[in-house]
Amino acid sequence: MRQPGRIHRSPPPLLATFCALCAAFALLAGRAAPARAQASPQARAAFAEAQALSAAKRHAEAIQRLKTVTALEPAFAPAWFALASTARRAGDCAQAIPAYRRYTELRPQETEPLYGLGLCLRDSGDRAAALATLKRYVALERSPNAGRWVENARAAIAALESPAPAPPQPTTILPPMTTLPGATTPPAMSAPAAAVARPAPVPPPDTPAARPAAVSPAAALYADAQRLRDAGLIEEALNKFRRVAEVDPDLMPARAAWGELLIKIRRDEEAITVFRAALQRNQHYPLIWYELAFTLREAGHPADAVDAYQRYIQLRPNDPDPHYGLAKAYKQLGRTAEAERSYETYLALEKRPSEARFVTSAQADLAALRGSSAPALVPAGTTSPPPRH
Repeated sequence: MRQPGRIHRSPPPLLATFCALCAAFALLAGRAAPARAQASPQARAAFAEAQALSAAKRHAEAIQRLKTVTALEPAFAPAWFALASTARRAGDCAQAIPAYRRYTELRPQETEPLYGLGLCLRDSGDRAAALATLKRYVALERSPNAGRWVENARAAIAALESPAPAPPQPTTILPPMTTLPGATTPPAMSAPAAAVARPAPVPPPDTPAARPAAVSPAAALYADAQRLRDAGLIEEALNKFRRVAEVDPDLMPARAAWGELLIKIRRDEEAITVFRAALQRNQHYPLIWYELAFTLREAGHPADAVDAYQRYIQLRPNDPDPHYGLAKAYKQLGRTAEAERSYETYLALEKRPSEARFVTSAQADLAALRGSSAPALVPAGTTSPPPRH
């Protein structure tokens, strides 16, 4: 749940109108601040209580308080977002979906609610709406701090777009035709008359064919694993990810998310094992190669990291990111010339303003490799030493 903004003292009476207008603009433009000055004292108190209950993981009580807030102040956007996110954490997408939609009506310029809405639509079995919402989120999200959520959304999209295995079709085994003793060969059969088109039977409401297609077992387990991870239940999430791999070993987004979680909790060697096992099933899923390369480099296996980065580059030659990591791995190995070339390639490809700090780091490393990280202080009357290559 987003942290609320600061509560300021009420302005002097002569400035009340002006400040109210400022608060209105802050409500529209601010990404996290709830602009509580527009809510009644009763609504503010209920909202604060709901936040405390949510922090204590008393989700059912928090939801009831937030419903009170939205009833008192239907235009108070932060309460709708809090209601949606709390309901999703509680596994109640039936309440979360309309709350997310109401929030997007109040703040259409924000992308964050699209992520939660897309996941809830997926968990509710509405694949088409989930795909459209998550794709919109990925297309619109520009925050440099949202990389993890964008990658999760892409993984969910890939899982939704992966074709479900076709159910086995029943076959009828007919006995071979035999000719009874003394029987004559039957005359040639005339061509059958054209079948008369009949309307397809309409199944009764309670039959499985009348209901939406159920989420595959692996996709359901993957959704459970993500919920457990987001709730901070790490070991339970890891066990669920392991179960996903057993049920559907070809669901690559789940394997990538499993390894990523291991990286976040500093269990790099386990993550490497997960990634290598995934690549035994599918060597054409780029994210696995990238995650493996990064983890190998961080774990002190730069030679193996170089191989993994190069495999990723074969799959996505125009992506600047692997060239940065490849240069780092070459630098660890002491292969200076190759590190320089990789940094040069990265700097030539990188055009994203959000990656400015990595560009600066690459420029500094490249300068250091060339022996010109900083100008040398040379006494007057002497010449500077030549740069080292």
